[in-house]
Amino acid sequence: MDRPPNPISSGFRAVLRDPVIFLLEILWRWSFAIVALFLIFATGLILSGSVPEADSFAAAWRTQDFQLLGFVAANTVILLWKKLIIAAVIVPFLIAILWSILAALGRGLTIRRLRPAIAPLGFRSMLGLQLWRGLLAWFCMMALLIAVGGEAYLAIRRSKPDLFLFYQLALPSVLLITIFWLVTNWFLTMASIFGQSGQSSYRAFRQGRQIVRRQRADFAGTGFIFLLFRIVLLLIAVSICGLTSSMMASSPQTYAVLVAVVALVYFAVSDFLYISRMASYLALASVYIEPAEAKPNSPVPITTGRKISTL
Repeated sequence: MDRPPNPISSGFRAVLRDPVIFLLEILWRWSFAIVALFLIFATGLILSGSVPEADSFAAAWRTQDFQLLGFVAANTVILLWKKLIIAAVIVPFLIAILWSILAALGRGLTIRRLRPAIAPLGFRSMLGLQLWRGLLAWFCMMALLIAVGGEAYLAIRRSKPDLFLFYQLALPSVLLITIFWLVTNWFLTMASIFGQSGQSSYRAFRQGRQIVRRQRADFAGTGFIFLLFRIVLLLIAVSICGLTSSMMASSPQTYAVLVAVVALVYFAVSDFLYISRMASYLALASVYIEPAEAKPNSPVPITTGRKISTL
């Protein structure tokens, strides 16, 4: 009896056979990063223009006076707290919308090449799923800021700050919000991968849940292996930067270039692992998913078939 293919090796082979998939992933992700960084930088310039301590901050930065830096930063927050709150709400919201549009375009192109026999979700449905992901991330970030800020206020409003109370309140709320975001975002990602042309966002979400439920252990194992890959990659990048940190004193510009190169390589390899993981998920679901030949928005027929092992 033939052994079923390993989904992880199948995912790597699928991306390596068609390097355009990897290039498309980098194109839309790095384009988003450039525009988002520009938006954050422009917001910082606008806010700094109304800060009277801007010269003091620049002088403290040049002299590496961290005590003065902390004082100037605290004074800036006190002076601009209303503008900072507005910026903290609006800028991430705009970034989430931008990410959703680029992700809908990029994900449709990559899925089309990874699964040429079955058309991916239409742009409208794909955009709906990515908007849910983007707005979910924005909502969870706002919830974290409000929760941590409120808990910090409760901890410091007494005559003596109670750090134990702060950690006792903050840790559960951070864990709950983070877990909620991770689980919901993962299922929305599955919907964008397994959805087909003619389906609505909701039907694609239902289909993704059905496929994952049939192979829960295989999907969990595949995701865990790729998580290990990314942890090892991160440790390598951090180790390189840490082992060469002595260059900060002797040659700071060279060290800055080295850190930038290591960061770019890390992000590129991380994107490769991400798109390979998507291809592995498609390999896992290939025995259950068939082209939709029924009416538009009808759920995709899910067949029973051999279970693919991740081992």
